[in-house]
Amino acid sequence: MTADVERALLVWPIVASLVATFGTAAFVFLVAREGFFDLPAIAAPLLNWWRFFATVIFLLSPLLLLSVTADMASVSWTSAVDLVPQVLKGTHAGRVFEWFLPMALLLFLSVHLALQQSSRTVMMLLFSAALLLLLALLSHAIDKGNVAVVVYFLHEIAVGLWTGSLLTLWTVARCENSRDEWIEHAAGCVSKVAFWSVIVLVITGTYTAYNCIGLDIYRLVFSAYGRTLIVKVTIFAAVLVIGAYNRYYLVPKVSECGARNSLLRNVQIEWLILIFVVMGVASLLANTPPAHNMAGHPMSEGSCTM
Repeated sequence: MTADVERALLVWPIVASLVATFGTAAFVFLVAREGFFDLPAIAAPLLNWWRFFATVIFLLSPLLLLSVTADMASVSWTSAVDLVPQVLKGTHAGRVFEWFLPMALLLFLSVHLALQQSSRTVMMLLFSAALLLLLALLSHAIDKGNVAVVVYFLHEIAVGLWTGSLLTLWTVARCENSRDEWIEHAAGCVSKVAFWSVIVLVITGTYTAYNCIGLDIYRLVFSAYGRTLIVKVTIFAAVLVIGAYNRYYLVPKVSECGARNSLLRNVQIEWLILIFVVMGVASLLANTPPAHNMAGHPMSEGSCTM
């Protein structure tokens, strides 16, 4: 197993957990404003998810720091343990982790302490957003300047809103006390959030891809980064087909029992593919160095992220 794959296996559950946490918390506030359910009633079914996500982030974040340290020093994880203090004090990544690790602890504590649901939801939203920003600062986007970091962050926010809205709808709809009227209204909100999230994802993803491979078809087809990007876009397009079917066919008929059941089934499939497949490939892509200097001849690879 290569170092890129090892890093991707660590990054994927952390990023997936963060975007899902941010997206669910944000969607709770969005739907609560509509008055069909009060905020505690929407947030309560998500508590187990939040605890799971926060635990994943808390446990894997130190391992990610160890992986980064080992990669910097080109040593094994065991040898990297003694080098962690140097990385924390003397590198950009280390300074980011000095904020990331305590923030992950705060996120973990906020879901395990006895708090009001409204206060907990605010904490989940703020802490997860801060951690996503720190991930953007930790990424190779920092090498491209502030604009690239902002674009990366917006990409994370968009995928979080999309996946989080789907997960919230599916989770709350399965509760015994959920009303059909709320499901119908929430489905419309999910449709709107997903629509605008996809637009942001396409724009930010295109910008990052252009930064990494430009308009060179040779780089796209023959570099590892380009081929991974093609796989990601293909799977993303398949998810869009499901989303489009939900938006334009099932959501208008959501008042009908059969359409509502089909919608909830498709919503589950959609967010599972996004979290486990699209984000898994995206994590591999983020840790695959693209070719920067290809011009129709053998590659010279650098590093970038998406």
